[in-house]
Amino acid sequence: MSEEFIREVDEDLRHKQMMDIWKKYGSYLIAFLVGIVLFVAGNVTLKNYNEHHYADVAEKYGKVEKEITANDMDEALRGLESLSGTDVSGYQILVAFRTADIELEKNNKDKAIAALDKLAKKSDIDKIYRDLATLKAAMIAMDTASYDEIKTRLAPLMINGNAWEYMAKELLASAALSAGKTEEAKNLLTEIEQDLEAPEDVKARAKEFKSVIE
Repeated sequence: MSEEFIREVDEDLRHKQMMDIWKKYGSYLIAFLVGIVLFVAGNVTLKNYNEHHYADVAEKYGKVEKEITANDMDEALRGLESLSGTDVSGYQILVAFRTADIELEKNNKDKAIAALDKLAKKSDIDKIYRDLATLKAAMIAMDTASYDEIKTRLAPLMINGNAWEYMAKELLASAALSAGKTEEAKNLLTEIEQDLEAPEDVKARAKEFKSVIE
């Protein structure tokens, strides 16, 4: 059995372990992030609910939620499409993320990413939500996009002080490992681990990821 073969098997095993860890945390993070969006966007729209225009949009969106609960996803998508041109910022956020979730459930990854990319480009939406849309789009694209594409998507989020900086770096480290760029993945995780401003749970997660690939 050649040394090269053993090395390749070892790298494959480490990669599988890393991806298993990421999937464990990644699904939780996505659910957590979307929960934030729904909560905050819901509060924004609630303030304006009594105004006729906002009430009309709220009523239409409420119908969409009922269709989602009834598992009538095709009708829900039609309802979301009818709301896609709304100028109510809170509902723009809700519509984009709900559309992405449904399209993802239907295995239409390209459409899910497109809905999030569209939101990310809206200048009238708070940056934190645009960046969150960018982050989730990158998460969805992980299985199909090249490393360079993921890196380009995440670059704006990795600036010091960005709300999603550490999650973006974790995601890029995972993409680097998938692309066989082990050293780059380790460097990103070390950067997080040594960042004095990084939350302790983020540092611990980076350390766990790194222990798998060292």
